[in-house]
Order: sequence, then structure tokens, then C-alpha cells
Amino acid sequence: FLGWANHGDTTIRVKADKDILPVLTGIKIDLTAITNTLLNLGNFRLMSIGGALSAGFRDGGLYREGQLTAFPNLVARQMGLSINLPLFDPNEGNGSGYKTLINTEPIASFNLVTNNLAYTDNTANILRPYTGKIDSYAFPNMGTDLGPLSYDNNNVGEKFSNRFFDNPQKDYGDNYRFLKKQNCDFFIFEAGMDNLVNSIALGGAGGITKLNPFDGTGGTSLVQSLVDKKAKGLMLTVPDVMDLPYFNQITNEKIKKLNVILRVQKSFHSEDYRDFDPTIDKLIPTPYVEKLMRGEIKDLALLNLEDVLSKYQNGNDEWTAVSPTVYNDVNINRKAKELNLPVVDIYGLYKKIIAGNYTTDDGIKVNPDWVKGNFFSADGIYPT
Repeated sequence: FLGWANHGDTTIRVKADKDILPVLTGIKIDLTAITNTLLNLGNFRLMSIGGALSAGFRDGGLYREGQLTAFPNLVARQMGLSINLPLFDPNEGNGSGYKTLINTEPIASFNLVTNNLAYTDNTANILRPYTGKIDSYAFPNMGTDLGPLSYDNNNVGEKFSNRFFDNPQKDYGDNYRFLKKQNCDFFIFEAGMDNLVNSIALGGAGGITKLNPFDGTGGTSLVQSLVDKKAKGLMLTVPDVMDLPYFNQITNEKIKKLNVILRVQKSFHSEDYRDFDPTIDKLIPTPYVEKLMRGEIKDLALLNLEDVLSKYQNGNDEWTAVSPTVYNDVNINRKAKELNLPVVDIYGLYKKIIAGNYTTDDGIKVNPDWVKGNFFSADGIYPT
């Protein structure tokens, strides 16, 4: 994703932490009711397990400012707690690099921030390992099994995961076994959004991978394990990624203006094509589609399956496949009810925000406009 639609490089100064968040002082909250009485850990430990949203991924990358403003850290601050985050060093505070939005017409284009990065070499493949204490086990492209997504073509999840999971994995075999050994007083669990974002962003290459709620996941098994050890916690639902601006930038009106005949591949490796049907087909921002939208393809465009999300593709409804509704009902809401855990319904929250119907408790109107709003970051997927 970092490599797509980039039209130049740029440099941006790494902000000082004090310019991102004020120093935490004066908050004292009685946490007795959610303290783990079985393990008696001493210092209250809040633990976060999640994907890109929990890690603070935004603007198409992971960097120190995003890490500091990730919601688990903000929640901890409201509780008067300080949690250990796998932060990039201030001198490498731009982390993986991230995007700045140039414009969204006719399709989104970006510049890539390339200074003060955290790679160990010039190949941008290995991020410098983090060796300090961690309470937030969250990384981009984490699947519901707690490991890097198996259909992650560029090994993005593994790149981020290995910053702090590499050594523990050698001892425990995988992320799940390592996390099952962890203890906490309170946990925040978020997983599933990365599965769907990655699947759509790749245009369903290899087939749309949906969240199967009837398969046991490492995530829900971990939640069960933590509750068995008397930890309190909460679970987050998965938002409807089909609503996100990045995946809705190519409108039917834009397609009509192209004056190009669109044909869609019928099946993988097939040379047979069918007519593009805007009532069942949705163009995904892939490199080929970007060329199409910029007028570089004339008269006839032969779209591969990864360029289109279709309601009917070889008998499969890909639009339904990327909906998290059933997963939320079965793996989140039902599991939370079984374990007597509260659920934060960010599926419903995102729906309200995108409809323009949400104002925070302290009176801030949340504007979902991708360019002029205050919710979505430059990538049009993850929040600021």
C-alpha cells in the first residue's frame, strides 16, 4: 500500500512528543474494580492486542506520531495510566514512511515521506527491532489469528510484527502462544479490520478472503484465556470497510466520463471477458485502474479480477464477502456476551461518522470528508 499511487518524495520534520500530546499529569482514577485479583500483578497493567487501528497506522504508514495518538494510548491516558508502546526512536520517528495527500482527482495521488525512517538498510525491508517493554501488541496487517496476514503479498505484517515479535516467536513458536503467556489487569482487543482492508486493497487477488466467523480464531481464544485468568477487558467490532473513502473514490460518474469500454475478466488466468456492470461491479484503486482514471488507457480497458469487486463473480458475492456483519455477531458480540465483556461498536460508530451524524461528548462535530474533514487521515482508510 505504501508503494501505490506515489508521485514523489517529501521530507517532514519529526514532531517532538510534547507537540503531539501534553504531558500526562494529575489524573487519578480508582481502578480497584477492574484490577486482576487472581494474579495480583502489582502495578496495574493495561494490554492492547490489535491490528493497524490499534497500532496507530495512519496516512498509509506507521510513525511515532500515529503510535502516540493510537486509541489504546489515549484510553490509557484517560485512565491515568502510562502504557509501554513499541515506539520508533525520535531520530527515526517517521518510521516506515507515510503519505501526504496531493489530491483526490481523478484518483488519489500521494507524496511519500522519506526522511528519518527506521529501516536498518536501504532496501526498506527490515525495520529496526524494538527491545523495550511492551503493553501494546499491535501491528499493521495482523490477522484474526494474531499473526501476519497469510495473503499479505509484500509481507507488510511480518515487517511490522518482527519489530517486537521476532525473538519471542523463537521461544514460543508464534504470536498466539507468546501472547497466551501474558498477564494483565485489563485488555483491549481489536482484530479483523486488517483482514478486510488488505483483501479489498489487493482487489481480491487470489480471491476475496472473508472473515469466517465459524472458524475458531487465535484472537477469540486469547480473549478466553485472558478472562480465564480473571482479566477484565473489552472487544471492538469491525467497521464496514466498504464505506471507507479510499474505496469509494471511483464513482460511476467518473467512469462515464472516461469514454472507455470496460471489460472484466471472467475468471483467473482466463482470456474471456464480460461487460463491466456498474450495478454489480466496483472498481478498486489498483495500479492498472489508476492508469485508467488518469486517461492513460484509451478506448478499451481489460480489467483483471483484482481490479474489480463484484457482486457476482463465479457465483460469489464479493461485496457480501467483505462485510464484517456476521463476524461481528458471532465472534465479537456473541463471544463478549458469553464472557460478560463490554463491546465497543465501532461498526456502528463508523456508520454514524460517515453519514455525518456524529458529535463527540465534548461537542466536536466529526467531519468524514476525506480532504476537508477531521476524521480520516491522508490514506482515506484509517483515522487521524
